[in-house]
Amino acid sequence: MPIFDTPEALETILGGFFERLRFVEQAYLIYQIGGTMEFVFRKPDTRIRWVPQPKTAATPFTVAYGVPTEPVLLTFEQDGDTAHRFWLGRVNLQQALARQQVVARGPLSRAMKLIPHLDEIYPLYAHYLEDVGHAEWIGGARS
Repeated sequence: MPIFDTPEALETILGGFFERLRFVEQAYLIYQIGGTMEFVFRKPDTRIRWVPQPKTAATPFTVAYGVPTEPVLLTFEQDGDTAHRFWLGRVNLQQALARQQVVARGPLSRAMKLIPHLDEIYPLYAHYLEDVGHAEWIGGARS
């Protein structure tokens, strides 16, 4: 059974995690990308974007849902389970791209700037799952 049963469940968990990321030190890296990053999910189908804000804003990006209204620089398409495992640090992005578990569109070299910093971000997802009452998802199996 998939970790996320519905688009709303995925948006609540991953969207909530992305909202929390806006306030961590590593969020400044979004500026290095230089444009909107969109995550297109299959199984369940939904979209979540990181939309950069001006450097004078309180946070480096906002989280948006649904069909984009702004130009998208980078798109990563994957299923919900792959995304969940990725943010737990269990999916190597380069291997997932080669196996087409993640399909990327746009200037991937910009996104690769994030890779060295992902090890600092992965534990934040596990902590987030604990905070929202889904510690059982950290082991990978859904109870």
